[in-house]
Formats: sequence, structure tokens, C-alpha cells
Amino acid sequence: MRFKRLFANQGERCFYSIAILAVGLLAYSTVLIVGIPNQLSSILFANDSTFLFIAIVGSLDLAYRPSGWRGMLTSFNATLILFASQLSGLWLSGNSKNFVVGGLLPISDASGYYEGARRVLEGDNLSVIASWRPLFSGTLAALLGLTQQNLQLTLAILVLINAIACFFLAREIQKSHGTVAGILVLTLLFLFYRNYIGLAMTENLGLALGAIALAILWRGTTSMQINFCLLGILLLTLALNARAGAFFILPTLILWGAWCFRGSSRFSSRFLFCGIGVVVLGFLLNSIVFKTVGSPNTTANSNFSYTLYGLIVGGRWDTIFTDYPQLRGLGELERAKKTYELAWEALHANPFSLVRGLLRAWQQFFFDDFVFSFVKSAKLNFTLQLLSLIALVNCYRQRYNPIAFLMLAATVGIFFSVPFVPPWDAGIRPYAATIPIFSCFPALGLTFIAQKLEWQKSVRVPPTKQQPRVLLIFGLSLILLSIGGPIATKMLSYPSQLAALSCPGDTTPIYFRNTAGSSINLVADDAIQRSYVPNLRISDFKNGLYSSFKSSNLTQAAITRRLASLSPNFTLTNKINLHNGEIVWAIAPTNLMPKQVGLIGACGRLKTNSTMKKHGISLFYADSMTWISQ
Repeated sequence: MRFKRLFANQGERCFYSIAILAVGLLAYSTVLIVGIPNQLSSILFANDSTFLFIAIVGSLDLAYRPSGWRGMLTSFNATLILFASQLSGLWLSGNSKNFVVGGLLPISDASGYYEGARRVLEGDNLSVIASWRPLFSGTLAALLGLTQQNLQLTLAILVLINAIACFFLAREIQKSHGTVAGILVLTLLFLFYRNYIGLAMTENLGLALGAIALAILWRGTTSMQINFCLLGILLLTLALNARAGAFFILPTLILWGAWCFRGSSRFSSRFLFCGIGVVVLGFLLNSIVFKTVGSPNTTANSNFSYTLYGLIVGGRWDTIFTDYPQLRGLGELERAKKTYELAWEALHANPFSLVRGLLRAWQQFFFDDFVFSFVKSAKLNFTLQLLSLIALVNCYRQRYNPIAFLMLAATVGIFFSVPFVPPWDAGIRPYAATIPIFSCFPALGLTFIAQKLEWQKSVRVPPTKQQPRVLLIFGLSLILLSIGGPIATKMLSYPSQLAALSCPGDTTPIYFRNTAGSSINLVADDAIQRSYVPNLRISDFKNGLYSSFKSSNLTQAAITRRLASLSPNFTLTNKINLHNGEIVWAIAPTNLMPKQVGLIGACGRLKTNSTMKKHGISLFYADSMTWISQ
């Protein structure tokens, strides 16, 4: 009888979980297909985050208040709709900014990762820049392979993964510290991630793995389960390999666990050795992916040498190329080796330069409104910092509480990591894997204040049933996707067979793979009521390009200036010329583009300049196209 009741309960939970997932996916897809209203898009992309912050917190409060399965349904749907709305807003704007053109096509670093992923699908290895972050580039290749290289669908899946990961973390915080704390964490995660939604950037995987890592670690801490905590540390290790950041948090978490799970002993030797093991395993898995899909001409995270040199001499990551421009002519491995040598020489010549670099990094991190710089509001930023300080003090006072000690250990790890991910290099981006931890501090501070003022409604923990299997399944699935995905994709991919293509004497042949959801069509303003990727009104496209003209990335500025001269009824796409492996921005009359997906041969004119040529990039104006094979 007990077995039947247990089986019935398990079946009921499974049914409700599947139903909630199905409804959530339907809502998510509907937002992306139909699109959001223009007025909502203006709010989502406003320069000041104050109103957006208030609106999100108010909406999520309504969705996260109900308990039981109804609360799970409303909160899950609200989270997915929120993330989908930001992606829909990008597609509606057709904006061109850092890392994206026309709201879809990758450029700059994003183009490098996109290029590397497509090379793997053609049986090749990742490009050099993509090999710096093999986990993300390999995962992107796996998702592109699953979607038949549909870029729009692939980006939607990446955003969906992040939405679910952030949802799980918010629910864990809600279960232990109340609804207000949970929705504040989710709101901050969204405000950070909205800058990278729809972009083919490493922050997608770093944040997703970091959020689910903290969710599982939080569950393990509140329930005092070692295995959960170890899995959380493994996921965080992978997150930091996917988007390099505050690596010193890993040893501090191992020491935290060894003390927290010590029992009657001085420390837990089991947690100490297993913790070291899972961190080593995380780096080993990253190395296996790199060896499988990475370029033999570089190493993972080899660009750290540039950061180290900049830290020592008081500059940025690219200072090495200003001081020694001849290094650009070297191969990546030799360049990294030479940069390390120059860094040590600079340190030997002035030993106190490193101390100045450390102090400079800490000063900017803690005193220049950096930690919550992704929140575009001075008042909100100050409030969040104040709440974080309150939380930090309270955590120290309650340092024998496992959660409080966890946050203190994370703080120490981040503190020692700051100089090696300095704020002046890439802003807040390198902290993607640890942004979930940053987001918890204001939530804990607010919870402390609410408890002192006896705001029972704010700190009330809604009655919910634990669903450890769902959390574990999602976390393990992310590991499988980020490790097994790239390896399987590499094994199943092979080079395309190119047929001979005869072109007129004054034109050049190129070969590329035509795929759905990977191009934008420029149309006259009166042809459609509003822009929505892939169809953009010409005025919206050109207006969106203007912000890229003054980009510090000279290649991006050069490309976008040329794209601004395009006319309606043309299609634009970012492709790899399979004939020579170079990147081409293919431009063709829309009626010339083949309807079939597959291998395309095209004749046309290549245009480039010295800046684009240095990076192997050209613009290709097609005169004719021929479908060759599937």
C-alpha cells in the first residue's frame, strides 16, 4: 500500500513538473514569435534602470507569492516571460552594439566564438579566440548542430537555459530566506544578463553554470548534504572555465566545506579531498574539451598573460600591444610566452608595481560603484551596496551559520581574485560566474532588515515541496551539454565537399552554408509596420548602426560603416568561406538568396580594407548563388 501511494505521489509530481515545463515553454515561445509591444521595449532598454527594477520586482512578487504547484507555475512562467521579453526587444530594435549587428549577427568577440563553433561543425578545430573559452564555443557548436545552425533558435535556447538556471536559484533563496529575497536575486541576475541576452558571448554559459552551481550549493548547505555541495563546486569550476573570472573562490569554498562539515573533528578530510578532486575534475574536463575541439596554436585562457602584464605596468590587457606592437606578428603560443617574460621583467625592474596594481584593482572594485555597475541607477546602486555591507557584517556576526560562513568564504575568494580580473579590463563581464553570489548579498541584507522590523510578509517562506531531482537533473544536464556536447559534435562532423564553381573573370567564388535564422533582410520602411528579426526596416537598421561607428574595436567600426550604405531588399549574413576559412559578411539581393538550406556556391566581389584584412574579414557582394548540396 505504501509503495502504491509513493508511486502515485511520484507520478503526480512528474506530471505536474512536465505540465509546468510545457506551459512555460509555450509562453516563452509565444513571446518570441509574437514579439513584445514597442512601449515595453523602450522600458527594457532604458538608460536608467530605476523604473525597470521596480516594475520587475512588483511583477515577480505577484508571481512568486502563491505556494504549491500554482506558485511553481506562475513563478516559472513569469521568469521565462521576463527573459524572453528582453530577447524579443533586441530582435524588435534591430540594434547594433557591442558584439551584435542588426539584433542578431555576431561581430567582434562574438563573431570569433560563432566562427569557432561553425568550424567544429565543418570538421575543423576552434579558432584561436574561441579556443580561449572552449567550453562555451564547444557548447555553442553543439547547440548549432542540434538546430541545423539556426542562429536565432540557438540564441533563444541559450537564453532559455539561463532563465531556468536563474529560476532555480531564486526558488532556493525563496525557500530559505523568503519571497522578497528570492525575487531580488532574480531581478539582479536579470539586470546583469540583459546586457548579453541574444549575444553569442561566453557570459551565457558562465552565468547559467554559476547560477545553477549556487542553487545546488545553497540546497546542500541548508540541508547539510556534502554531495550537493561538491556538485555545486564542480559546476562553479566549469562556470569559471566557461567565463574566466574569480578563480580564487574555489579554494576558499573547499576550506569552507572542510570546516562546515567537520562534525566533531577539526575539519572534514572527506570534503577537503573530494573538494580538491571535483575542482581538478572541472579543469580536467575543460582540458579534455580543449584537446578535442581547440586550436593546437593556443592554450585555454592564454590571454591571461595580457592581463598580468597590464596589472604590473599599470595599464589594461591591451597595453602589451601598445608597448610592444611587434608581438602581434607572433603566433599565439609564442606571444603568450613572450608576454609572460616581459611581465616578469617589468616586475623585477619595479617590484612595487604589482602592489600598486593590486591596490588599484581593489580600490576600483570596492569604491567606484563597480560591483553593481550593471544596474543603471546611482540611487539603486548605492542602496544595493549598503544592503550588501549590512549582509556582510551580519554574516560575520553569524559566522557559525553555514550560509553566513559560505558567503564570507565566497567574499574572501572574490577579494583575492579581483586583481587578476581587474575592473578596467572588461568591466563586470568576467564576474559572470559569480554574479549570482554578488546578487545574494543585497537579498540577505534586506532579509536582515525585514527580520529586525518584523516585516513578516517579506520574510515568510512559502510552503513548498523539495524537488531535489529536478535541480540535480538540470545541473547534470548542463554538465553533459557543455562537456559531452562539444565532443560528440566534433566526432559527428566532417568537412564539406566543394564542387567546382565557374565564375566570370571579374568575380570571385566563395562557398558557405546557408541556414535558417542566420541572416537579416533589409526592407523598405513602408513594406512592414515594424522591424522584427529577421526582417528589419532600413531606417531602423541604419539608426542602430550609428552607435558602432565610434566603437573602440576598429574592425567593428570599419564593418558597420560599410554596412550603413546598404539599401532595402538586400540580405546580410555572417558566414565562413569554406574555400579558404575566412570570415565574409555576405550581402545579396534578397530574391537571390536560395530558399534551400545547405551548401551554397556564390560569385561576386570581395571588398575589404587593411583593418578588416588583418583579421581575415571581407565583405562579399554576391551577383549569383547556386545551391550545391545539403
